[in-house]
Amino acid sequence: MKANLICGCLPLLGVIAGGLVGLVFAVFLVAFMLYRMKKKDEGSYSLDEPKQSNGGYQKPHKQEEFYA
Repeated sequence: MKANLICGCLPLLGVIAGGLVGLVFAVFLVAFMLYRMKKKDEGSYSLDEPKQSNGGYQKPHKQEEFYA
């Protein structure tokens, strides 16, 4: 009788232990994501004056069409 009780409890204990490990992993994952988002926001921009870009798009002097 006692062995039957132990055999019936082991799958339940396994499911509970797996659920707890999954919950701990999920909490760790969310905490890590929040840490990375906070770290990304700290130094993502500079407070200096913006530099003028000189390598951007320039309009051509004459309008020509090229056919492939």
